[in-house]
Amino acid sequence: MLKLKFPILSVFVVSSLILIACSDVTTKSGESTAVSSHTIQHVEESKSTTPVIDRNYDFTYLEELTEEKRKLYEEFLNNGNITSLKPFTPEEMVLIMMNLIFENNFDKLYVITYNNNELPDKQTFIAEYIDYLLDEDIQNYLMYRYYDRISLDKDSSTESIAIVHLEIIFGSAHYRKIYPILKEDGMWKVDLYNYMKEKKAKSEK
Repeated sequence: MLKLKFPILSVFVVSSLILIACSDVTTKSGESTAVSSHTIQHVEESKSTTPVIDRNYDFTYLEELTEEKRKLYEEFLNNGNITSLKPFTPEEMVLIMMNLIFENNFDKLYVITYNNNELPDKQTFIAEYIDYLLDEDIQNYLMYRYYDRISLDKDSSTESIAIVHLEIIFGSAHYRKIYPILKEDGMWKVDLYNYMKEKKAKSEK
């Protein structure tokens, strides 16, 4: 039995830059930012202090989905069949990932994770996700739940790798996270496991 320890969901963010270099992507500012084709990335850019967000309404990352795609998402939740998500874009898969994190739905998070014949069994995946990535993803959820823009970096994306930017802007402060979304079996999946492996390796040093 897994014992979950969740942090209090107060609004706070991580001010550090977490970056793993594999290949280069040029940001709007002209700076070179490293983005892995196999590792989920978290990139933050800021020119001022971190904002405190306090908005009182029930939020979901799925607010901008069409009614048809919300039904497909509910179908996926009910039957666990990822083919229900085949029509979803890379940007929409990022939003689904964030919503599953909010719902603590690790079973379905496992289903939408890029496999590449490397994923462990579901129980092991969930245990390692809770140990190495959950706290950070909760912070990301809180930070970006009122995002201003989610977009595909068309210059850096390919037919099998989509680079998705999730951004919020507060005055002169600009915060961005970059997510590589990988195509597998004709649909887009999130690349959680490779990032988890890297975090696990660092923690064991």
